[in-house]
Amino acid sequence: MYKEDVYMLAYERIKSAPGNMTPGSDGTTMDGISMSTIHTIIQEMRTEQFQFKPVRTVYIPKANGKKRTLGIPSTRAKIVQEVIRLLLEGIYDSPNGPYFHETSHGFRPDRSCHTALREIRGKWPAVNWFLEGDIQACFDAIDHGVLVSLLRKKIRDERFLNLIWKLLRAGYLDLQEARHDSLAGTPQGGWASPILANVSVHELDEKAEEIRVRWERGGKRKHRNPLPRKLSAQKERLVKKGETRTKEFRTVVQRIRSIPAVEVNDPNFIGIN
Repeated sequence: MYKEDVYMLAYERIKSAPGNMTPGSDGTTMDGISMSTIHTIIQEMRTEQFQFKPVRTVYIPKANGKKRTLGIPSTRAKIVQEVIRLLLEGIYDSPNGPYFHETSHGFRPDRSCHTALREIRGKWPAVNWFLEGDIQACFDAIDHGVLVSLLRKKIRDERFLNLIWKLLRAGYLDLQEARHDSLAGTPQGGWASPILANVSVHELDEKAEEIRVRWERGGKRKHRNPLPRKLSAQKERLVKKGETRTKEFRTVVQRIRSIPAVEVNDPNFIGIN
């Protein structure tokens, strides 16, 4: 938190993001950042005097007609939050060994709903059921004490954790500019909020893994249908010939997708992803 380069990297990463020229609760925008500002922030980090200002609340229309709450931080807070996010990403999402599960795709580098769909398509054969769930008001409902205790599993620096406490407790300004305390949740619209939410929701992934280990049985499903294998061989021959844009190729692919390669309701097999 004392290195100039980290703040300069944070500024470069967020300076062109949509909405960054919208004034925050301090009335300033990203074009007001200078090296003098960064030096002041670093000095306040050394003395632990840095404070997050309350975020300014706005409401964004959603596709279903409802509105989503969005908090606009002060300009200095945006920079510091991005520095926090960079450090947390290095701790929790290192390419040398991420802490999060391989099946976690949200708010992570080089991952999205598209990588999740590719994993389902490539690694989830003969699926009978998909269960969809949603954590109601996920960002808003995160307990501050629980979140910090989870962070302590990997982070021993209490000064850094104290800075995150300040971020969580910064509060918000309503439409009448009245200040309110933040009793729970991570700041909506905050740069560090997604990875803080991932730290919290990781515990749900851990629980799901426990359930998977407890309930799975049987190594593989019974193979009953030889036709998909024949069709796959036919598909490979067409690929080798370069005939992937033909009607025959499209027909083969459609048939492969429509015919189960294994017994779907094998009573001796339970697989969970």
